[in-house]
Amino acid sequence: MRLTFERLSGGCNLHRCKLCGKVVTHIRNHYHVHFPGRFECPLCRATYTRSDNLRTHCKFKHPMYNPDTRKFENLMPSSATQAPTPTQIAAASQAMVAAAAVAFNAAQAQQKEQQQREHHQQQMQQHAHNLTQQTQHLLHQQMLQQQQQQQQQQQQQQQTPQMLNKSAVHPQQQSHNANE
Repeated sequence: MRLTFERLSGGCNLHRCKLCGKVVTHIRNHYHVHFPGRFECPLCRATYTRSDNLRTHCKFKHPMYNPDTRKFENLMPSSATQAPTPTQIAAASQAMVAAAAVAFNAAQAQQKEQQQREHHQQQMQQHAHNLTQQTQHLLHQQMLQQQQQQQQQQQQQQQTPQMLNKSAVHPQQQSHNANE
C-alpha cells in the first residue's frame, strides 16, 4: 500500500496518491478507491468497499447484529425483569430470518455449483468417449483401405506375369501358324 503513496513534507499526515495525484490523509481509505475490497453484509448482501461503511450499515439496518463478532447481541434487555419490546422482538426475528435466508441461499448456490461441475464432468467424459469411438472407426476404415490396396497390388502382381507370358506366346504362335 505504501508504494502507491508519497509522503508530503510539512509535518502533517498528508500523502499524495501516485495513481491519481490526489492528496489524502487516510491512505487506507483512499487505497480502496483504486483497489476496492469487498465487504459484504452477511444478512442482506449489501456490498461496500470499506469495512467501516459495512459497520455503519449494520449499525443502522441491523442494530442487533455485530459485524465484528458476527453475532447477534443485545437481544434481551439488561434487566431480567423488563420484557423485550415488540420492536426489539421484531428486529431480532427479522435479523434471524435474514441470516437463515442467507445461509439457505449460500447452501443452494453451493449445491448448484456442484451440480454444474458434475454436469460438466459428464459432458467431458461423453465427449472423450465419442472421440474414442470416432478414432476407432477411422482406424478401422484405414485398415480396410490398406487391406483392399494390398489385395489390389497382389492381383496386379499376379496378372502381370500372366500378361507377359501371353504376349511372349503370341509371336511364337504367329510364326508357327505362318509355317503351317
